Amino acid sequence: MLQFNSTRRILFSLLVSISISLLCWQGSAVAGAMPFSQGLLFKITPPGKPVSYLFGTIHSDDERVLSLPHEVEQAFLGASTLYVEIDMGAANLMTAMTAMFIDDGRELPQILGPSLYQQAVEAVSVLGLPEVAVRYYKPWALAMMLSMPVAKSGQFMDLVLYQRAVQLNKKVAGLETAKEQLDLFDTLSEIDQITFLRETLNNLDKLPTIFQALLENYLKRDLKALMALNDQLSQAGDQELGKLFQSRIVDERNLRMVDRLHEPFAEGGLFVAVGALHLPGEKGMLRLLEQRGYKIVRLY
Repeated sequence: MLQFNSTRRILFSLLVSISISLLCWQGSAVAGAMPFSQGLLFKITPPGKPVSYLFGTIHSDDERVLSLPHEVEQAFLGASTLYVEIDMGAANLMTAMTAMFIDDGRELPQILGPSLYQQAVEAVSVLGLPEVAVRYYKPWALAMMLSMPVAKSGQFMDLVLYQRAVQLNKKVAGLETAKEQLDLFDTLSEIDQITFLRETLNNLDKLPTIFQALLENYLKRDLKALMALNDQLSQAGDQELGKLFQSRIVDERNLRMVDRLHEPFAEGGLFVAVGALHLPGEKGMLRLLEQRGYKIVRLY
């Protein structure tokens, strides 16, 4: 039961923090002027259709993040439907959970070797995972667990919005399934997964500083600074793997989420909450919507 509860909690958090967690693995993103470099809440108006809202989130339980500004609160309350990155229902999470475990009869020590395996066991022990459980996880799953900021309360903005929407009897939907998100990692070669884990372990001491910088820039609503931090940190990891992550984790998902919002946006009344790094840039969701004729107005 300990393993199940811990895994479910980690998966739940992991799925809504993918873009932020992979900050130091993405390729270069900042070069000169950047579309939509400031702001977190935007009014989205399709041609001849009712308005909706797009809001950038961050995976943090900091009270300054969880206390929604007036503009965001009003937009949320006025919406009839909440869209988040994934459907947070238990059935969806349970189905995806199996993707995190090795399924070919081997155990993790055989894949990593004794030294790297022991390093991983020691690192994830603070998450409440005993060694007997760790040995069944895939390398990418451990890397993602270690890449998340530690939440003392277990709360974060996406979850709070989801819970409030359910309480207010709003319609709630996900832009992706949990399996779709985890398949982004499950399709990595074993060598790339090991590289991801090894370099995550090697950079553990830097993560608190990274998370703090992310938080401060988020509170300033400075999307360009978030992307600039991404640009600086991308030089520390494996460059080819970083480019692959940038393409799969951000660019391709931005396009997929915009495609899936086309029909719902036509109905109006949406409050869409996605990781803040999905918003800015030439390949960001806001620019993609603008290119399709949507009117974009920053509200906060």
